[in-house]
Amino acid sequence: MKPIKDLLGFSGHYHFEHMREGAVIDAWDESNLIPTEGLNFVLNVLSQSGTSKINTWYLALGTGNYTVAATDTGANIVGVGRSNETTLYDEATRVALVFPASTAGSLTNTASKATFTFNNTVTITNAFVVSTSPKSDVTGTLLSSLKLGTSKSMIAADQLVVTFVLSASSV
Repeated sequence: MKPIKDLLGFSGHYHFEHMREGAVIDAWDESNLIPTEGLNFVLNVLSQSGTSKINTWYLALGTGNYTVAATDTGANIVGVGRSNETTLYDEATRVALVFPASTAGSLTNTASKATFTFNNTVTITNAFVVSTSPKSDVTGTLLSSLKLGTSKSMIAADQLVVTFVLSASSV
C-alpha cells in the first residue's frame, strides 16, 4: 500500500486584483509552492498524530526578491533576504483567510476575500499564508509561499484584493 503522501496532491492558487479609487486596474493569477512544513502539517492532522488543526490562516505580503523554496518555514519566511514582509498597509494584523467547508476538493476564501489597503508606496513581490496574525511574526506554520511572476507597485490608498484556493487531489 502506498503512503498517503504518494496518494494526495496539494496545490495552491492566488487571484489578485489591484484596486485604485474603486476600480480594478490590474488582475492576475499565480500558482504557489506548498512548502514541506505545510505538507507535513496537513499530513499530521490527517493522521491524527497529535497535531492540532489551525482555525485561522493569515495572508501576508512581502517586498523581497526571494525565490521560494520547499524548505521555507513560518520561522524563516519573514526575514531580510527572504520575503521582507511589508507592514505598509492599514490593517492591524495580517489579513485572515476565511474558509467555509471545502467543496470539490478545495478550500477558498472567495466569499470573504482578503483585502489590503496600502498607506505608503510599496512594491509587492511575494505572498504567503501562515498560521499567525501579527505582522512580521516569525512563528507559526507556513502553508503557502509565492513569488510573483512580476512585481506590483502600490501607492497609498491602493487596495490589493486576494483570493486563495487550496486544492487536494488524488494522484
